[in-house]
Amino acid sequence: MICPKCKRKYEDDMPKCLWCDAPNPNYGKEEIPEQDTAPVVATSAAPIKKATEKQVEKPSRPHSHHKSKEPGLKIFWLALLIGFTGAHCSSSGRNLRGALYLIFGGLTYRIIYLILRNNGLTIPAAVCAIAFVGYAFIVFLFLKDVWKISLGKYRNRKTGKKYESKSWMHALALIFTIIHAVMLNFDGYSTYEIVWNSGERVTAKMELAVEDYMLAQKNYFEQTGKIGDVKEIRYMSGSVKWNGQFLYRMDGNGLRVKYMTSYHCPYKTEWRIHPVLHNGALDWEITLPEDSRCNEFAHQLVSLKESLSNVPKESEPAASTPELDKGVDGVGVVPDTTQHGDSL
Repeated sequence: MICPKCKRKYEDDMPKCLWCDAPNPNYGKEEIPEQDTAPVVATSAAPIKKATEKQVEKPSRPHSHHKSKEPGLKIFWLALLIGFTGAHCSSSGRNLRGALYLIFGGLTYRIIYLILRNNGLTIPAAVCAIAFVGYAFIVFLFLKDVWKISLGKYRNRKTGKKYESKSWMHALALIFTIIHAVMLNFDGYSTYEIVWNSGERVTAKMELAVEDYMLAQKNYFEQTGKIGDVKEIRYMSGSVKWNGQFLYRMDGNGLRVKYMTSYHCPYKTEWRIHPVLHNGALDWEITLPEDSRCNEFAHQLVSLKESLSNVPKESEPAASTPELDKGVDGVGVVPDTTQHGDSL
């Protein structure tokens, strides 16, 4: 302790200065300030620590939520528009699944089909049925992926994060699901026609179309006494008519039927039906393809040709029947010299 009066130093516990007897102002008060200040420091530090902990926790929540999602627009459009190619699977780290989509999703089969068709090769009907089953299964799988993406449940295998979804994705997913369901029904019915009973339902379409043409030509001939083209007999308004797997085209006054697929019979195989006049009566000349498979495929038209060769026309005189049979050798086709001389 330093004396405030004489400025000399003495012990702190002395009641007065040893040199000038001045009283010690701090005598008996040494412990009071220490007891008052200690609690003040402890209480003021506690709130500061709690406030800093709250400030650290708040920004961490939105930061972690932002990183848990991948942008979903690209993957959604890939799955919606070209899902059968497996592009969205490869983009999300599912390479094997994407390859299976590409092989069995219809694109690969259509490319192979076009190559075989344009090279004149015939495809068995069983291949068509198997291809349709594979295509229908892939359509179901990629539509399932579309719905998972639209619901925000589709995950990226590379990052382990789910893709973001938008509210409008549900409407597009529903619309495209309905469209693909309708298309599958049409494709399924077409496949059924090709496969069932060796394509008999497809052949029946051609038979009905040919019978309609022959009936229209017969009615026109009875009214006018002439042979008319397909427009005059009102068989079809244009020069081309499409009916399922067949294309019908004018061939002078006759009709040309062309096969437009490769199942059972080569692509662009043709059947021709020409009206001719013989002794003033209407007769028919039918040209069949040389391929025996096509003749089996069009067995109704083959039967029609055989029936025309065996049944004499009512308008022909009875005396002319033996001469006709002798001239055509039982085939039922008018010789070329007679056709060019009497036909219109």
